Amino acid sequence: MLRKFLLASVLFPLALTAGGAMAADHAESPGADADPAADLADVFLFVSPENPRRMVAAITFGGRPLPRSRIDATFYCDPRVIYELNIARANAAGVFTSIPAVKVVARFGTSVTTGRCGLQLQNVPGGGGTFAGPIEAVISSTTGLRAFAGLRNDPFFFDAEGYNGMIAAFAGAPPPGGFVVSSFGLGSRPRRDSFANRNVSAIVFEMDIDALAPVSGGSRPKLQVWATTARRAN
Repeated sequence: MLRKFLLASVLFPLALTAGGAMAADHAESPGADADPAADLADVFLFVSPENPRRMVAAITFGGRPLPRSRIDATFYCDPRVIYELNIARANAAGVFTSIPAVKVVARFGTSVTTGRCGLQLQNVPGGGGTFAGPIEAVISSTTGLRAFAGLRNDPFFFDAEGYNGMIAAFAGAPPPGGFVVSSFGLGSRPRRDSFANRNVSAIVFEMDIDALAPVSGGSRPKLQVWATTARRAN
């Protein structure tokens, strides 16, 4: 049964000529909030700053933004949750069909001898097959693609105080001259991040660009990316 769907991004062509759309998913309904291991937060996809022939994908889940009091102290290792990163390629006309060309599957398990949590990745473009290793450590595929899973500082940036100030300002009459940035309490404290020092569980892995978005007609296709989680019944 699908537990969560998050449309993450319609990426630029890989020639890096245009911007992309972004989405985030925090502060959930009670039902989703009660299952943090299956509760997606964000999906990130970007060209590796270390190797322009690789893309880096990240799926984050769990995590609790302010003003909630709880801060995740441990990684959510649930062997019954299946994580999928779905990647669709635009056709020759630049149109998406929303049918994934690639499905990267991630799941966790625990060692019967040590009890330590481990990550398994399947169908990573250019990965050379399924590969696995312990969390909180960089693991590699047979082709040298790297992956990591563990608890990290939430990379999502959001000024919740400024946003709440903006909503409150709209409830009243506009100030003389209309609304400006200062009307919402923004701008006086640059880079005020309500997610700073908030932990989130993350799965991060590299993909080979040529396998992910092969060149056709002299250019690479645009990519549409979304993530889902499902929970096994047993």
